[in-house]
Amino acid sequence: METSFYETNKAVSEYLLFHYGTAEDLLLNGVGPKEALDFPSRCGELHKGLELNRNRALDLGCAVGGAVFAMSREFSEVVGIDFSHALIESAQRMANEKEVAIPIAVEGELTRDIPVSLPNTAHPDRVQFEQGDAMNLKPELGQFDFILMANLIDRLPDPASCLSGIHNFVNDNGIMAITSPYTWLEEYTPKENWLGGYLRDGSPVRAHDTLIALLDERFELLDSRNLPFLIREHERKNQYSIAQATIWRKR
Repeated sequence: METSFYETNKAVSEYLLFHYGTAEDLLLNGVGPKEALDFPSRCGELHKGLELNRNRALDLGCAVGGAVFAMSREFSEVVGIDFSHALIESAQRMANEKEVAIPIAVEGELTRDIPVSLPNTAHPDRVQFEQGDAMNLKPELGQFDFILMANLIDRLPDPASCLSGIHNFVNDNGIMAITSPYTWLEEYTPKENWLGGYLRDGSPVRAHDTLIALLDERFELLDSRNLPFLIREHERKNQYSIAQATIWRKR
């Protein structure tokens, strides 16, 4: 059976750099789009300025935990869940050790080791990580004041099914934030389950409109904004993407 990319050492290194790397680590000689840095922290702050309790937060699809630690600054308890065992193990290692050394790609097979560390404002004593499936969340998770789903929906086999039950995990008047670049790939999501990016009866279907149709009964759309992000592949190649962030309040 083919190993998922998200279980590989390459994915672990790339995501630890994505979540915890400095501008010096990510941009060659400082050249590049600085507005795309610190994406996980910016996602973890999408509740800012909104009226809500800040007792419990959930990061669904947390990868290596950068947004979880960002949320730990203001929430009493933060739970991070990801399908990848390797990413969850790395998130837990960051919580335990605060700083780890990782290899990052330079050119071809060449790498160099760098340290990545938790920000001083993080509260690892407030966080917990567990491997889990966003498509099959356990009821005993309980409810949350804030749920983040960062760049997750276009990596699920059936995002509409996931979203159809997410209200069960949000407290009344709680907030949910969804970010996605809407990179629909049949490798992850069968085409019949894409939320957008295709024609229906000759008309374009866009994910933003589908999200509104799926969530409008139980959530009010508060805001929509663009969040650029950068994933470094090697010294001279970066992936630059622009996620759309939609922010919802449970009715």
